Amino acid sequence: MARLSIISGFLSASLFLAAPVAAEGTSVGNGGAAVSEVRLTKAQIAQAEHFIRVKHNRVRQVLRKPDTPARGKELTKLLGGFLDYERLARLSLDKEWDEHSPRERAHFVSLLRQLVERHYQPNMESTLKYKVKWVGTEPIETGVKVKSLARSVAKKRQPPVAIDYSMSPAGKKWKVFDIFTDDVSLVKNYKRQFRRVIRDEGWDGLLDRMEKKLNAKDELI
Repeated sequence: MARLSIISGFLSASLFLAAPVAAEGTSVGNGGAAVSEVRLTKAQIAQAEHFIRVKHNRVRQVLRKPDTPARGKELTKLLGGFLDYERLARLSLDKEWDEHSPRERAHFVSLLRQLVERHYQPNMESTLKYKVKWVGTEPIETGVKVKSLARSVAKKRQPPVAIDYSMSPAGKKWKVFDIFTDDVSLVKNYKRQFRRVIRDEGWDGLLDRMEKKLNAKDELI
């Protein structure tokens, strides 16, 4: 399997078939607003790593089940349990987020969530061919980045793919708000695509594209 397949497998990085952005070495801030630094204890950092490891392992367990509607619902529930869709949407829209009403924002978040869910299940199937090793954590302004390496079981000489999860505490739980694949940010990819579509087609054009992609029978629009 090509290296690009594993990159798209962990969480589809392209909504409109755009080329990925250049690698980003740091996490993404809170849109155009100031970012509040979160100071975590060693225990909290350990909790974050435990949280994503448990979720990741659970997803892999479910993926090994027969492909049924029940499995699909279970995967959707698991994804919603660790991914912060609203923050992902806000960071991806950047300053554009503030230009819209709560109702418009909610509609956008709903569309983004459905697109991610649609891509997630079939793409995650390919990751079962990879062995994941958790390799540490790194503090970031709003929480912690949990790092992992995914190595092909069949092609052991193939370089591993680095998958890093940017996470923040959400009450007693944790939420992932960005995923870096070989230092390429999911948020940055989405931001680039949304900015381009809004520039060329406006806000309504962006929503129209997202709705068409959801309604398409295949992945092309």
